[in-house]
Amino acid sequence: MKELRCLVFTDQEVVKAVLDRRRRMREPLPNGTVGKVTYRPGQPGGGGVETLIQVTGDEGDDRSMTLHESEVAAALVSYCMGRKIPLPVESDKMIHLINGALTLMITMNFKKPPRLVEDRVEAAESAPAPAPGPVPRKAASRR
Repeated sequence: MKELRCLVFTDQEVVKAVLDRRRRMREPLPNGTVGKVTYRPGQPGGGGVETLIQVTGDEGDDRSMTLHESEVAAALVSYCMGRKIPLPVESDKMIHLINGALTLMITMNFKKPPRLVEDRVEAAESAPAPAPGPVPRKAASRR
């Protein structure tokens, strides 16, 4: 069985997740007011999504942040963990843009080859038979 989950985030949730992660990691944050959030496809052939967060400084200057897909994905995973949203550890997590919203796609077992029912039958046939033992008797019904 293969599993696919999609978690769709608002722009405000993306900004909060990124800023919280940067604070925890003690990475630099631009001073100012967060404005518009835009997304654009990453490098051709490489896939992914780049996130641009426009920050207007106190003097009115533009201090936009361009974030790589891996940083945003890590921030969103951390955001989910902080809100007790269960995420499988043994899964692939990627971000995609769906209908203009940033989406964390979680896939499980996509790289595993499918197991056929015949494999289970062969395994059951090759398993040793259970040791003989006493046969349970049916209780006689009384009338």
